Amino acid sequence: MTELEPRYRIMRAADDAHFHTCFYCGCIATESDFAPPRDHWYAFADHQQAADNLQVPACKECLTLLKGCTMGLLLQRRDVVQARLANKYKQAINVYLRWNPDEVAELDRSLKHSIVAGLTLGEEAHRRSRYPGYAYELEGSRIEVAQLQPQPVRVFGERFDSLKAALVYASRTYGIKQGQLAEGLAKHNHNLDAVILAFQQQQQQQLSEREINRHCAAFAKQHGQSRRYVVNAVHRYLDRDDTLTVTEALDKLYQERIQHFLKST
Repeated sequence: MTELEPRYRIMRAADDAHFHTCFYCGCIATESDFAPPRDHWYAFADHQQAADNLQVPACKECLTLLKGCTMGLLLQRRDVVQARLANKYKQAINVYLRWNPDEVAELDRSLKHSIVAGLTLGEEAHRRSRYPGYAYELEGSRIEVAQLQPQPVRVFGERFDSLKAALVYASRTYGIKQGQLAEGLAKHNHNLDAVILAFQQQQQQQLSEREINRHCAAFAKQHGQSRRYVVNAVHRYLDRDDTLTVTEALDKLYQERIQHFLKST
């Protein structure tokens, strides 16, 4: 740990479980952070700006991430670390959110090894970037730290305490790859219900399109027409009247165009 600094009060974990623990991410603390930074202490004092004047247990990585941060309050500095950790390990966290054990088990050996490594790193980074800190003692008094309360994630009424758990559940329940669900969150304002509904609608459209192509191919072959012409004509009928079925659209095509063409040949 860094040497004692008389301008700062020493912050010590209140509970044994947190001794020698980085306040910012939960790793082993080998260094000290200063809130505000020592180079800025006089500026804070001269301008009477809000500052905790704390010497904080920290790990080397968090200390590096705090370079350039001039904030004087402990929780402000915690928030900076969390944002920078999340950004630094964004790719690994993305792997963690996009994959579940069922999907990983189906991969070939070489790819599985890479994904498992990403999952491990991503899970650790996700935990560290959301670490709330801990209660500490200061001059004989116990100071409780406001714990970050993660917003529960709901999937059609089912409640989950983490996004990861919600993604795993949704993937298994609705048969959508977890990576597709995670990717869709950004497009749908992080509303998992909306993501699922959008994928179901897309799947239904794809199924409907395959059905249209199947019927149109058979019709085109029967009447000696171009499949593309038949498909385009059916789409025009369906666009004009969404109550029509594919069979009804093909009947209209036959009555209005094909039979007249056949009679004239």
